[in-house]
Amino acid sequence: MDNVKCIINMKDDTKMKKVFLWLTAILLLPINLFSQPTTNHQSLITIRDAWIRPAAANANSAFFFEVVNNGSAADTLLSANGDLSEIVEIHETYKRESDMMGMREVHNVPIPAKSTVKFKPGALHVMLIGLTKDVRPGEQYDLILQFKNAGTKKVKAVVRDMPRMK
Repeated sequence: MDNVKCIINMKDDTKMKKVFLWLTAILLLPINLFSQPTTNHQSLITIRDAWIRPAAANANSAFFFEVVNNGSAADTLLSANGDLSEIVEIHETYKRESDMMGMREVHNVPIPAKSTVKFKPGALHVMLIGLTKDVRPGEQYDLILQFKNAGTKKVKAVVRDMPRMK
């Protein structure tokens, strides 16, 4: 008879543990829901029209795209990287002396709220220095953009020829 009581008590213990776990989960659920950030910056930043200029291995190329910030707060592009080249840098084109054009590295790019920033030939762009392989029209490669608020954005870029300059 004592053995039967022990089995019944063990079953009651198991039931009590299950009830306790469920109650704990139910009580902690609202804490988890309310602790979530009120703004999802990642969904407010989108990348469109991403492409790469074709080039041979060991040469340099460039990555172009548009950053669309649909949010009410500014963000900042901090860096770009990928395994397609030895070095990946954010650059801008600028006018030097004697109307010569030059390029220089920039360490971040502000992305104002409710705006689009275009990375295009002759302006902001991402340099791919020392390509690790040939990049040919029609191929696609992944690159990573790192934003201050939106975090990491993986971007698929298609290789295509440069548009004709007007």
